[in-house]
Amino acid sequence: MRSFEGQHSDNVAIKRTREQKQRQLIQLKEQLATLKAHAAPAIREALVKRIAELDAELRQPAKPPREGREGREDSPRPPRRETRPSVFRAEDSADRSAAVSASSVFASPRRRS
Repeated sequence: MRSFEGQHSDNVAIKRTREQKQRQLIQLKEQLATLKAHAAPAIREALVKRIAELDAELRQPAKPPREGREGREDSPRPPRRETRPSVFRAEDSADRSAAVSASSVFASPRRRS
């Protein structure tokens, strides 16, 4: 049972860098070479298939780096909306008497004294 849709355990391909794919290809070739003769044929077929897929991916030319990332600061984005001053805080309001009366109305009975 899943807690929400789109979580990491969904059937989604894992994104790997080119170097990670090269390392994985080397590891799979080593596993295939060290596989025992009595190993299940399905395991051998799966390894051969994955090696062929990785080899085909690595033969394709590397993708160029994405545009628009160079020279960009890693600063947070500006807020989408302008922040509005709170009605009930005295330092946000120009009229202190209205803010004080509003805060006293909503204060708990113990603090009204």
